[in-house]
Amino acid sequence: MEYFVTSIKEITSKRRAVYVDYEHVFALYAGELRKFGIKEQSYISEDVYDEIMTVLSKRAVIRGMNLLKNKDYTRAEFIKKLKDGYYPDKAVDAALEYIDRYGYIDDDRYARNYVAFKAPVKSRRIIEQKLKEKGVSADIIACVCDEYYSDNGECELNQVVSLIEKRTSKTDISRMDYNERQKLMAYLYRRGFNFDIINKAIDKVCDNCM
Repeated sequence: MEYFVTSIKEITSKRRAVYVDYEHVFALYAGELRKFGIKEQSYISEDVYDEIMTVLSKRAVIRGMNLLKNKDYTRAEFIKKLKDGYYPDKAVDAALEYIDRYGYIDDDRYARNYVAFKAPVKSRRIIEQKLKEKGVSADIIACVCDEYYSDNGECELNQVVSLIEKRTSKTDISRMDYNERQKLMAYLYRRGFNFDIINKAIDKVCDNCM
């Protein structure tokens, strides 16, 4: 089997994206294009293609390890980071196989650390939304959040109380008119807190004002 190179486009001054049948397949350094004899409107033999995939797979593993030295990633974030770096699927799979072997990425562990770090300052809804954006599965998010908030029942309540006290300063919240209270509740809702928590927090602040 041969692969027809339809175009080669510059990524940086040193790297080039190689397109086969008009689809991006992989990226190489300019010197590697010369080494493998890759030109536009030419064919890549199967042997050369396999050699390129081997080179890029090893490179993806190294790139992946360097990424994980600097910060923790969810599985989805890690895959996106490599694909954004123009690594082909085969190379990404090789990197995933390597990190899975040593447990370097664990979405459950990531979610637990994230919740523990963010829960004191963010609402559960915002935390769940952020974890979803990071590609963590709904099952893991639900399990981790349920466990954390069952052990830290008043975490959100205390946050809302603190926000109300900062927002209202020394104002007696029990003397707020309807419109003022609605504005306060809308502000807290936008921060991700549900109305049940908000009402409990308002009651608690009112009790403290007495």
